Amino acid sequence: MSNEIVINASVGETRVGIIERNLFTELHIERDDERNVAGAVVKGRVTRVLPGMQAAFVDIGLEKAAFLYAGDYYDNSIKSNGANGAPERGRGRSRNGNRQSPPSIDTLLREGQEIVVQVAKEPIGSKGARITSHISIAGRHLVVTPLSQRVGVSRRIESDRERRRLREIVSRMRPDDLGFIIRTAGDKASEADLEADIRYLTSVWSDIQKKRETASAPCDLYSELSLPLRVIRDFVNGKTKRIVIDDHRVYEEMEDFLARFVADPKPRLEHYRGALPIFDHFNIESPIDANLGKKIFLKSGGHLVIDQSEALTAIDVNTGRFVGKRDLEETVLRTNLEAVKEVVHQLRFRNIGGIIIIDLIDMESSENRNKVYGALQEALKQDKARTNILKISELGLVEMTRKRTRENLVQQLCESCPNCEGRGYVLSSESMAYKVLREIRKDLPRFCGRQIAISVNPRVAEVLLARAHKACAELGRELGREIEVRGRPGLHQEQFEVSALDSGPPVSIPLQWLGFPPEPGDERVSTAELESKAGESASAAAPDTTEPADAAADGPDPEPTPPGLEAPREAAEEESEAPRETAEEKSEAPRETAEEKSEAPRETAEEEMGESVAALEPEGAESACEPAPPESTPAVASPEQTSREPTPAEAALEAAPPEDESTAEPAIAASAGATESGKRFAAPAPAGEMLDLEPKTPILPHPAKVEEP
Repeated sequence: MSNEIVINASVGETRVGIIERNLFTELHIERDDERNVAGAVVKGRVTRVLPGMQAAFVDIGLEKAAFLYAGDYYDNSIKSNGANGAPERGRGRSRNGNRQSPPSIDTLLREGQEIVVQVAKEPIGSKGARITSHISIAGRHLVVTPLSQRVGVSRRIESDRERRRLREIVSRMRPDDLGFIIRTAGDKASEADLEADIRYLTSVWSDIQKKRETASAPCDLYSELSLPLRVIRDFVNGKTKRIVIDDHRVYEEMEDFLARFVADPKPRLEHYRGALPIFDHFNIESPIDANLGKKIFLKSGGHLVIDQSEALTAIDVNTGRFVGKRDLEETVLRTNLEAVKEVVHQLRFRNIGGIIIIDLIDMESSENRNKVYGALQEALKQDKARTNILKISELGLVEMTRKRTRENLVQQLCESCPNCEGRGYVLSSESMAYKVLREIRKDLPRFCGRQIAISVNPRVAEVLLARAHKACAELGRELGREIEVRGRPGLHQEQFEVSALDSGPPVSIPLQWLGFPPEPGDERVSTAELESKAGESASAAAPDTTEPADAAADGPDPEPTPPGLEAPREAAEEESEAPRETAEEKSEAPRETAEEKSEAPRETAEEEMGESVAALEPEGAESACEPAPPESTPAVASPEQTSREPTPAEAALEAAPPEDESTAEPAIAASAGATESGKRFAAPAPAGEMLDLEPKTPILPHPAKVEEP
């Protein structure tokens, strides 16, 4: 059955599809911004010589320096070896089969030296180009090898008579200083065609030599043909019957190339003018996407699984839905025979190179293993790339290599997944849910007492609200507030955000009154600390502290504080330090002095401490501190209240020794995240009474000014 070549030449990209026996076997792609450098002859400059790696890096004008192995470099100063004029090479095997070790790289090259090399392998992934000094330039029927000075024949030409005929013609016509290799396309070629190829390749090499003398490195001395012309040169043979192209300009170029270099019978060249895209017209567009997947299905019901990695490509063969008819061995044999043909097709279509491992289904019969191995060898005959196959091992594995000169199809058409960053997997939603809880627990002190919201992927949110709801509730109890879970579409599954919904809960700072130690578990602060601080401020405002000073407070009226605005624990502790130190210093002073100083204006103490004070008026013997009305001014103690008779508790306090520093130590209970407005201090109350300062109606702080009397 005839072969066809379909060419889609559009602006910026050219695609070529090779169809053999109605099977889409190969796809070649070339883009304008991705210059094809494989096969180019360049003049480069050595940038680094690494004796430890037996290699050098050469600047050839690409983004990354090219890699040159010592065995791939031939020094023109090395004299020819043998009667046939073949030069010495850095690596390879001698006639007795022993591997020849190349000389040290620092004896062949030096930094800054300019050399002529050819790109043997394009840059692939993060690796730079691979170069060699063994230059070979391909023509239609021949390949010129300027440094070998020998005549070789392709191994695919099997007829000994034809091989001798071709060798005799080329040996007679070639220049003495050039060597040639007869390609597979030269099989049964006429003498005139071979002579034309020799003239063309000789002129190309002469042009390279002239440019080499005048050009400075790095520069191109010879570039390969465009993709459509390379396809004609490399793929057109006697079995090719038609070439179809959809661009008129490229059609004219190919028509001229066919007339000059392709012998009769020439394939028919057609210009496609249909409205449907040419690849869709020939039904070869959809197989491109289908062959990029990991799983390839066989006609029998089995399938292949292809895993490509940096080191090698593994291909696994499975029976799938195919269950056979008679016995297991026959089922396995049929599956393996079908699989090896599809494996070769995938290697060619995807352009997979390097080390390849084929995991066949285990076969007990050695005869069946030989059948499968023979089928694999027969299928590889259609592949133009050089391959090397080992026998099927006892484990049912086939180890082989395939020459790699350019990026494979997946590397050309695809890029790493931005979701998984090329790993091929992400953390499961359940693993991510528990990881979020662990990360929050790691920073628990920062969130303690505050209501937080977790924004996660909807799948992770579903786990947090269902399977992991107990762990989420337990964390909320540790925080002291309920955790809100939010599912945000579009958020990566491995990402999450934690945000605070408020500034924290109210801060409770109970005060411990003078003379009474706190009850177990009851954290309170003595009013002596606050009274001492207030008296000190009053002394600074009026010289005579025996009489109450009149004060007027200026500024806005107090307003209720929103429930969420409360003082942080840290701020409460800092503000409580000043009263605490004052209480320790004044602990030896008489209680009467403290009571007299407590009559100082509340605004004076408020200005000194930076806190809002709610003025309270005692009501009877059991008065409690209550916040002042929103529009009332701070209350000042009356003279009658100052000169009242002491209660029995006060008399007991006067007779008691000065209290120890430990009794005046305030205990502060505060929650993290409270605002400044959440701080609470109590006004003086009758001695001997305990005050729990947690106001019913919060108030906002306001600046207070104290005028001199």
